Amino acid sequence: MKRFFALLIPVMLLAVVPVAAQGRCGCRDCRDDCRHYRVPQYYVNDNGVFFDGRRVEGASPSGFVALGDGYAKDAWAVYYFGNKINFASAESFQVSGYGYARDSWNVYYNGVKINGASADSFRVLNDGYAKDAWNVYFDGVKINGAMADSFSCGPDGYAHDTWNTYYYGRKIK
Repeated sequence: MKRFFALLIPVMLLAVVPVAAQGRCGCRDCRDDCRHYRVPQYYVNDNGVFFDGRRVEGASPSGFVALGDGYAKDAWAVYYFGNKINFASAESFQVSGYGYARDSWNVYYNGVKINGASADSFRVLNDGYAKDAWNVYFDGVKINGAMADSFSCGPDGYAHDTWNTYYYGRKIK
């Protein structure tokens, strides 16, 4: 019986340690503001537009539309997670997925304009990869040296062009 308890106690301790290391809400990288258990949403009523418990300044409730990926728009402006995206065109704004979006003139990643990206030829691939006629991007950052014309995605974060292979946006040497 002593041997049984001698084995049981270390096993129980090993089971508890990972849970304690996960933080107060159960996620592995828990911060004080961790709210992984819900995704913040826009809420619209006669009093205004709200996101994650705060008013979205300047947003008009009439015609306000949540577009997905944290993006939304009204007749005059575009918003990302409740913050206005300056100079984005509400009329032509479209969400592309993986955090990417575009209007007639610009491409955005997580609400930030990607300088130099071509809205006309821009398309989202997989796993955070995207490309336009000249460049390839991963999570909104240009991958230097990647060839857009031959670039394609593989499974699980892998991608390649004619000369190189990439893993989650980094060239494998």
